Amino acid sequence: MQMADIIPFPNPVSPLSMDTHDLQAANGSSGDPEMDKMLQARARIRKVLDDLDSLNGRLSELVAEG
Repeated sequence: MQMADIIPFPNPVSPLSMDTHDLQAANGSSGDPEMDKMLQARARIRKVLDDLDSLNGRLSELVAEG
């Protein structure tokens, strides 16, 4: 039984620009505390979204197996 359809929404930011910001965050402080907070928050959000994608894939497999 399928509980609900998960409809992905388009991401208006290209993966390339996200990767650039991730590299900047990995290299240390940007010098702007607000920017650092935003980059850290985005990294946490991205991890949660990646985890949700993984769980969604596994759930789809389980539903397909019946």
